[in-house]
Amino acid sequence: MIFKLDRQDHRKVRSLLPATEQIYNRTVHAIIDGVNRGTIYVDDLSQPKTALVDVTGISSLFIGDPHNQKFIAPLREFIDTKLKIDTYESCGGTYFIAVLSDEAWEKAIEEAISHRDYEPDFECYFTFHPDRFLVAKSSFKPLPSGYSARKIDAAVIERDRDEYLSNAIAEFWYSVDDFLKQGLGYCIMKGDEVVSACFSCCVYGKHHEINVETYREEERSQGLATAACVLYLEHCLQFGLTPHWATMETNEASIRLGEKLGFQYDSRLKTLEFEF
Repeated sequence: MIFKLDRQDHRKVRSLLPATEQIYNRTVHAIIDGVNRGTIYVDDLSQPKTALVDVTGISSLFIGDPHNQKFIAPLREFIDTKLKIDTYESCGGTYFIAVLSDEAWEKAIEEAISHRDYEPDFECYFTFHPDRFLVAKSSFKPLPSGYSARKIDAAVIERDRDEYLSNAIAEFWYSVDDFLKQGLGYCIMKGDEVVSACFSCCVYGKHHEINVETYREEERSQGLATAACVLYLEHCLQFGLTPHWATMETNEASIRLGEKLGFQYDSRLKTLEFEF
């Protein structure tokens, strides 16, 4: 049987993380620390040996022993029932995306979802190079007329009448207050309307992972997301924060934007995805 850990017990799985630093460790630490939204499922509530760390509405990470039958044997039914229900109830999500750290976990998850029509992909991770960013930003075009840039604060979120920004923040943070205390963000506004935003979706110490989006199709391809990201990255440089960029290999637009902003490809992990 697979059990859901209470938030106050998330620390019990920290020892399951590999001794060497892995690219996904920041996300797991952020969830363990209660900074960002996530749910942890384990084989044993007292002394877990294997865990599924569900990044709410985003992906599922697996840590610990991939050969532990107490966890692996019930995993197929767990994904099809409990995880499906929890994913929908927590955020309206309808997809399962497993991020696989090694071949052992790849084999285990492929067996667990072998009855599903899943799609493979890769999550790509990029490292920020300030020198590249500082050279590139001088060539970026200014905001079009009618748009303005703002640091995301309580007033901006309160005026977000369409709730694009507040809903996006709620995907990653337990509350707006938590985001304002521990996160960082800049947005582009058209009047009082938030049309594009770049903000921290995962925070561990001084490491901040970026989420960026322009919310309406008609507002895209005007450099709005680029402008929001530039302000965000300038803030990171000023205050000694380390920004991180991650995206699916098939998301070519996100890769282009990251590289344009001074991020360089570092590594990737295989993913398996299907709709519940």
